[in-house]
Amino acid sequence: MNPTRRIRPPAIAVLSCAALALTACSSSTGAASGDTTLTIALPAPPESLNPGQNGSGGQGIIHWLTYEPLIRANSNGTFSPGLATSWKYVGTGNKRFEMTIRDGVKFADGTPVDPAAVAATLSYYLKNPGSMSPFLTGIRGASATGGTTVRVDLSSPNPMLPYVFSQLVNWGDVISPAGLRNPAQLTTKTFGAGPYTLDPAATIAGDHYTLVRNRGYYKPSEQRWDRVVVKVIGDPNSALQALNSGQIDVDLNATATLSSQARGHGVTVLAGDPGVLSLYLIDRAGATSPPLGDRRVRQALNHAIDRAAIAKALGTGYTPAGQIAPPGTDGHDPALEAAYPYDPAKARKLLADAGHPGGFEVQLVDLSMFGMNVVSQAVAAQLAKVGVRVSLHNVGNDLNKYVAELSSHKYAVTTFRLSSPMFASALFNFTGAASPLNPYKSSDPQITRAFAALGAAPAARQEAAARALNTAVVDQAWFVPISVIHNYVFAKGVSGLGSYGSNGALDVLYWAPKSSAP
Repeated sequence: MNPTRRIRPPAIAVLSCAALALTACSSSTGAASGDTTLTIALPAPPESLNPGQNGSGGQGIIHWLTYEPLIRANSNGTFSPGLATSWKYVGTGNKRFEMTIRDGVKFADGTPVDPAAVAATLSYYLKNPGSMSPFLTGIRGASATGGTTVRVDLSSPNPMLPYVFSQLVNWGDVISPAGLRNPAQLTTKTFGAGPYTLDPAATIAGDHYTLVRNRGYYKPSEQRWDRVVVKVIGDPNSALQALNSGQIDVDLNATATLSSQARGHGVTVLAGDPGVLSLYLIDRAGATSPPLGDRRVRQALNHAIDRAAIAKALGTGYTPAGQIAPPGTDGHDPALEAAYPYDPAKARKLLADAGHPGGFEVQLVDLSMFGMNVVSQAVAAQLAKVGVRVSLHNVGNDLNKYVAELSSHKYAVTTFRLSSPMFASALFNFTGAASPLNPYKSSDPQITRAFAALGAAPAARQEAAARALNTAVVDQAWFVPISVIHNYVFAKGVSGLGSYGSNGALDVLYWAPKSSAP
């Protein structure tokens, strides 16, 4: 296959991007002050420095810079060679995948990157699944075949392996044999073949992480900084202040509501990675909240929401959403936007027909970040008008607590952000049994059939299959979509930024000091 063929890779929901308060903010030595240190702000520390245990999204930037992926996802929607120079599905049905591994590359510790190391890494990930393990769905094993090839065998179709083996969901991050011999080390050191390595002596976990050049990197022209410092700044306003004062160069805790203010200070603003803020009706069988087991009740909740009013109240960057696929992503069907128009009277009738004329009470757990709790409160207020009483439980930005609460089965509803494209969204949000966002392991025959059809579809039929899955989910009312929202990046004093892809990719290897940008 052509390694740079444009496809629609996923833009994953940033499940693990919890925010911590900034405890200290020393002056930056970033590009703005004239040296070659890039300083980046994150809203929260990585879930883990072990690639197999980390989440996705912006928090993965440390891994993007320290582990060379098998396949590199670009912000323009293409894939480029990383440690794999080419890749392809073998046969039909998306159940066998082969990659040719680049010759002559070494890990930062000096050992060679070869097919055996790649296969060993993939085997480690399969045996030690982390929060992104839904994307490994169907993968049975990996083996080195011949001198340059790795073969991946699947028990069920997975059409998104170029994405899975990219930097965006970690599974393409190849670990050196030294790291795999003692995996406990992976939480405090890096064992990749990327352009930088972690400097543990200059790192305080949870506060800041310092990366220095890998002197053996096979593409030294892409090492545009001597050091990269990743700081945790939990408050978006504080992060923007740090950017404006030159303490940081890139802000990954950027929000839509601050974008106009940022532009007013000469900040470059990137927007991308669209998603849908939604009410997840996670107890779809009614185990904890029996009313939610009735499709009519779930439909009633959809009719009870004035999405336009909520989007207007949220402000800049928010638009109403009536389906789980945002515009511009695969599976989006404009006709589905009108599936559940705002109609409180119809909502009350559906509730009465389902045996709940007086409404019912439901427990909701959520996070504070990225407007999730604000959306929860707005939705709760509107549901109250049709008799549905929402008891809110907010865990702040404590991701570990959030996952624990979801797993407890005390809550029937949560607020989170659906991602794209459709196969990835399904795995992460509603079909993947290992996903924390599917704690009740929801299933439905119509949705199961549509998901299986998408998994096995050849490229030419994937759009139609994605629409069919989207339609099935909307028909069953498994979610209450609220608003389309993009993720943002703010930057100052940095060139070569590129764009923020709909696939969630940032072209970080091209970021450079203003004076030396490519």
